[in-house]
Amino acid sequence: MKQSSVISLLLMLFFTSTQVYSQDEYDEKIDSVRFVFGLNFGAHFANSNTASLYTGSPNVSPFGIDYIFNRPFNQQVFDQFFNNPYEIAEYPFNPKYRAASEIGFHTAYKFGPDWSNTIYLDFNIAQVKFEQNFTVAIYDPQNQIPGPTYQQFPIFGRENRFHLNLGTQWSLYHDEGSNAYFSLFGNLNNVQMRRNYIVIDDREYEIFHRNVDRPSERLGGVGYGGGGGLGFKFSLTEDIIADFYYNLYYTQINFKEEFKPYGVQHSLGIRFIWGSLLL
Repeated sequence: MKQSSVISLLLMLFFTSTQVYSQDEYDEKIDSVRFVFGLNFGAHFANSNTASLYTGSPNVSPFGIDYIFNRPFNQQVFDQFFNNPYEIAEYPFNPKYRAASEIGFHTAYKFGPDWSNTIYLDFNIAQVKFEQNFTVAIYDPQNQIPGPTYQQFPIFGRENRFHLNLGTQWSLYHDEGSNAYFSLFGNLNNVQMRRNYIVIDDREYEIFHRNVDRPSERLGGVGYGGGGGLGFKFSLTEDIIADFYYNLYYTQINFKEEFKPYGVQHSLGIRFIWGSLLL
């Protein structure tokens, strides 16, 4: 056998063995990695279905703004502050929440030959805030205008929301470095009212919703629903995947037995995923 033929045969065997080893290593890597874990950072956009609870109106609580103004000790303080006859003229009009920051964790399990299709679990926490104003009419004979003087004061609400989403992600477009997908999920949520209060002359006055003698009792409960979303994953580094996502929820928000409406919520964010080099 000629020397050139021997060299050609050795080179062919070398490259063949290298290719087989690399493919075996790749397949082993795919088979060995099933779970990934990540952190979610985003924004939660709550609908206004339950925001009216924070307005302090007597329609939503017997211990609202009217109750605060009529308590004997508070009445003396307000009489000195306004220094004229006064009354509540308007509660917050068109109550709604502000956008809330959202943080949580993510885990997923692949059920395809790559990471294009997964089963996943998300647990997210958001602190939803209500910040608006109510109006007091002050009957000041010195104001030199027809009718009373109107002055606005802030009213605040705080609530915690916990969302647990269990669902699937299905690939719309997939290659080695990126994956566009849509998701479907079921949702369990827990909402807890933390505070509701007004501020007058730099002093805070609590609004209670169950019993003024038991301030630790707050509204809240467990609701459920479902939703869908869209997302786009791409490799940041060899070990980290970035995932931009949008979710639309249709869920029940359960504050009390007679008040647990359904409605559409939204969330938008990014998650960072560890655990696989493969999309």
